[in-house]
Amino acid sequence: MEQEAGESVLTFTYPDRLVSGLPLTDLDSIEIYRAVNVSPTAAQPAAPSGGGPKTDEAPAAGARRVAAAARAAEESFLRESVRVASLPVAELSQRTHGAAITYRDGLGPLLKEGKLPPTVGYAVISRRRGGQKSPISNIAVVAPAVPPAAPVILAVTPEEGRVCLEWQEPGTDMLGRTVEIGGYFVYRRSLPEEEYDRPLNEKPIRGMAFVDFTAPYGPLVYTVRATLPDKPKVEGAPAEEAALDYRDVFPPPAPGRLEALSEAGLVRLVWDPVGSPDLAGYVVFRAEASGQFVRLTPDPIKDSFLADTTAKPGTRYRYTVRAIDKSGNIGPPSPEALAEPL
Repeated sequence: MEQEAGESVLTFTYPDRLVSGLPLTDLDSIEIYRAVNVSPTAAQPAAPSGGGPKTDEAPAAGARRVAAAARAAEESFLRESVRVASLPVAELSQRTHGAAITYRDGLGPLLKEGKLPPTVGYAVISRRRGGQKSPISNIAVVAPAVPPAAPVILAVTPEEGRVCLEWQEPGTDMLGRTVEIGGYFVYRRSLPEEEYDRPLNEKPIRGMAFVDFTAPYGPLVYTVRATLPDKPKVEGAPAEEAALDYRDVFPPPAPGRLEALSEAGLVRLVWDPVGSPDLAGYVVFRAEASGQFVRLTPDPIKDSFLADTTAKPGTRYRYTVRAIDKSGNIGPPSPEALAEPL
């Protein structure tokens, strides 16, 4: 149970069992109930007074008291609550992610009043096709707050192995009042996905910049939300999305050293390996004397050495090596090496 901008976000498991433990096969709808000024203790199971049953009572008596107190709290909640939604079973697939269902309840009317209740509670009831209702779920309670307005994303810069984001703080809350910002959450989705998953950062970051080292290549969309200092779960309005097509246009570096060793009837080449995560191999080039370089290896080779057996004895050659990645980006040439086969 969290608050995002002007919405309460309620997440609950898909009902698939009856109270008896048998499979639920005739689910008709799920009803969402909301009440204001709910005691936070309503979200916790009631505990017997005194820390446990008295010595002259059977343990079952304490359990019965706990169950009775829980039922009383549930009945009190239902009396004070209003049904805010009835979700037909045909609609649940659109709200289901894995085994969980997400429902968003707009708090706009409460926010506009400017006098938020200290708490808002939610509960869920399942209804079967015959009209039978399940017991009420546990009660989830949130302490609402006026969230920050949306930040403004200033730049999304693709770099090799990372995407850098910068943004501007909102400065006000959603009612236009000056607000202190506690931090920011950064979200990313890959197209054609329509929903964001969890934020990229586990905890709110204080600055107004973020480096995404896990960005995959392809079309990406980012947004940023601000949080309140004392309520990190109350996230503000999302920044206007910033999209980019993150492509691998970054070539690998050049091999740092190349040696050409003259031997009888061949030239043996050895060079420093390149540490690139998407390295496809190396391409070797050769030139006679002061002539133009010609590609010696039609396909990239995996090893960092090569024996040029096509070199003619008595001819001076210049060699260079370039690394190439799996996207076809070819890096700069290595230093040249000279050799003349014996």
